[in-house]
Amino acid sequence: MSTFDISKLVIVSSVHVVSKETIIELEYQKLLLTGSGENPRILDKVHASCVGFGQQTTDPKEVDALNKLIDYWNLRDRLNITDDPCIQNATWANEIANPRVACDCGGNTCHITHLKIYALDISGEIPSELFVLKELMDLNLGQNVLNGSIPAEIEQLSNMQYLSLGINNFTGPVPQELGNLTKLIILSFSSNNFVGPLPTSLGKLTSLQELYIDSSGVSEPIPQEFANLKSLQILWASDNQFTGKLPDFFGTLTELRTLRLQGTLLEGPIPNSFSALNKLEDLRIGDLSGEDSSLEFLQNQKTLSILILRNCLLSGKIPDQLGEFSKLQELDLSFNKLTGQIPESFQDLVSLQYLYLGSNNLNGQLPANILGPNIIAIDVSFNPLSGSLPQNFAKAGLSMNVVGTSIDANTLQDKKASGMLQCLQADFKCSNKVPSKSFSVKCGGTGQTSASGVEYEASDAAGSSKRDKKRIGKLIGISVACLAGLVIISSVFYLWWIKEDSPKHKRIYTDSPRK
Repeated sequence: MSTFDISKLVIVSSVHVVSKETIIELEYQKLLLTGSGENPRILDKVHASCVGFGQQTTDPKEVDALNKLIDYWNLRDRLNITDDPCIQNATWANEIANPRVACDCGGNTCHITHLKIYALDISGEIPSELFVLKELMDLNLGQNVLNGSIPAEIEQLSNMQYLSLGINNFTGPVPQELGNLTKLIILSFSSNNFVGPLPTSLGKLTSLQELYIDSSGVSEPIPQEFANLKSLQILWASDNQFTGKLPDFFGTLTELRTLRLQGTLLEGPIPNSFSALNKLEDLRIGDLSGEDSSLEFLQNQKTLSILILRNCLLSGKIPDQLGEFSKLQELDLSFNKLTGQIPESFQDLVSLQYLYLGSNNLNGQLPANILGPNIIAIDVSFNPLSGSLPQNFAKAGLSMNVVGTSIDANTLQDKKASGMLQCLQADFKCSNKVPSKSFSVKCGGTGQTSASGVEYEASDAAGSSKRDKKRIGKLIGISVACLAGLVIISSVFYLWWIKEDSPKHKRIYTDSPRK
């Protein structure tokens, strides 16, 4: 007879004892406790294989559906389950197993709650058998070649907490039914080929903490309903065709730690409401159009380690208080319209490794101590900066770009490097000769004279030839001849293959083992 006392043990039986500490160790490695610090229903989240309760068996419908999925995706050689999939200590239930099947047992019945088939090149559409596994809490089908649309039946998996469909070839609209999976904590459908807008129903996922939708193909304005995602901590949404203004409601999602919105069609300005995002650690916004933005919203984000605001139509001066962001490791404000001087306070950015300020309108001199102890790369190119290089610019491993500035290069000990830099800073007037607008390459061969009298020098080894615009003809001639020969050979081979490939041996390709 089993007894239960959550204060001491999660499960106590005569066959198997699992302590609370063991359950936590087996947990999803994250998100065990809610934000309020309360214990969730741990028994609902156990994803080890079934603990011993005598003659427990898995729901036969789930066993049948699982085996059909294994055959459909040609996984029998990797997941040859010939017995109950929820047997105790099954290798496929191991936390690091892939593919992985794990269960939760209660009473006399076990249910499949975890299914991982990650990066195993499974193909085809999502089969209906998947939706028989109604107790699934964790489904990872990421990084495969699945295609077709996501079926509306996905809403039947109402216990789902972790759903990963990213890096596949899914098409069609993102289904509204995803919004009915209200227990979701993590959702990923990035790197797919969806079309149309994000469904407004996603605003119902009020427990959602991580959302990965970058490079998913979605478009149109970001729904206002996303303002309801108050638990959201991570949002990756770059490389989509979002339109309209950068939403002001993002400033109300105060739990955000990571926000990535680069490579979209969104318009500025960056709302001042972003100043309320004081838990941000990683902020990346880029490629905004429309109105100019300022850096005034950067007031309370001192937890930032990565700040990228590249090509955001930023104008005005860089605020001095940015030097107080002592955790910053990467700062990219390049390709904007910033003016004024680089703040002296930047010398206090002791954690800074990468600083990119290129292609702005910054003037004055570089702060004397701008190269902190951890700096790896600094780019201030194409700014009207002047003065000298910092004294410690020659530190080992440092990459520094001052091209397109008026910074004095005479301090360089390497005279050749100094000359190259001066050359690049002087509108590319690097010689007294007229710059060549052509090039040619020695490919080997004897000297030749064309019908028009153009002479081509002999070459017994590959390498660079003299800068002579006439030589480019030789390169083009050889390339065209080689290409023509390749086309002829390919054509002959193709005709032979068509002849040999009789109808009875005709190749048939399918994207699904079911077909």
